[in-house]
Amino acid sequence: MKQQFKHLAALAVLAATAGAVHAQSSVTISGLLNVGIARGNNGQTQLDGTSANGKFAMNDLLSNFALSGKEDLGDGMWAGFQLVSFFQVDNGALFQNDSFFSSRSVLRLGGRFGEVYMGRSLTPANFQILFYDPWGWNASSAQVGWQIQTANYKSTSYLRTNNTVGYVSPELHGFTLSLAHSTGENVVSNDDGAALDYKNGALSLGIGYDQSHGMTNSPTKDHMADVVAAYDFGFIKPMATYTTSKVNNVSYRAYSLAATAPVGVQGTLKAAYGRLNDCACVAGERAALSKISLGYQHDLSKRTALFANLSRAKARTLSATNTVELGIQHGF
Repeated sequence: MKQQFKHLAALAVLAATAGAVHAQSSVTISGLLNVGIARGNNGQTQLDGTSANGKFAMNDLLSNFALSGKEDLGDGMWAGFQLVSFFQVDNGALFQNDSFFSSRSVLRLGGRFGEVYMGRSLTPANFQILFYDPWGWNASSAQVGWQIQTANYKSTSYLRTNNTVGYVSPELHGFTLSLAHSTGENVVSNDDGAALDYKNGALSLGIGYDQSHGMTNSPTKDHMADVVAAYDFGFIKPMATYTTSKVNNVSYRAYSLAATAPVGVQGTLKAAYGRLNDCACVAGERAALSKISLGYQHDLSKRTALFANLSRAKARTLSATNTVELGIQHGF
């Protein structure tokens, strides 16, 4: 009887283990490789994206790989994680001073109530804005970029926050609410942000807000507010952003107008114009920054594409920076 009990206990353990393995989904590996040959003209105007400073150079345009997983907990609930790392294809290294999963590192719990996540992530407002850049903040010189679209807010704060607790609501009549709080743990400032998005067919609208005391936990409070809009007509998709901010007691304004348009079955044309009333790059004077970009992407498949980009950025009192990029991207 004792031996029989041991057999039954072993079978019970095996059954429980098998059930647990069955419930745990497998880990998914995905990512994007995005590399180009670029050349710049040694202009004085600084860009968020890369330039070759007068020489041809191979530039990595924010390649990344991700590990993710999801487990069904039953009754509509689930648990999961997402770990995303930036790296440079041209030399195989992480970006300078970057942590391993610097793009996103979160544990997630979701259900009918929406989703709660904890870890490192883009703030809700920044996550909202980048979708209204035709290049999606891919670090190309052509991108509208975070300097313009956040109106210099990134200068003393951050695009992503550590130690974050965030919430994303379920969609209700087209509306989705995102909230996040990050604790600086007595080293940097706490950060609070929110975004409200509305989607109805071809129409997309949104507003976002973020506030903090910056990476140095300064006495002054910095804040940013944005409004975004886009409409997909089929033959063209125009998009626009307007952002106001206050950084170190200085107020800034910025806007961007952009569009994407299909070219045949495999091509996409991209164009953008952005303007920032002061790029904060010339001490003691207002140096308004304007930037115009043009790009073309040709899809060889659902995962592979060739691209070409041109851009010109000019800050008042500084010489213009002109760039050209040719490259390839591959998703997996």
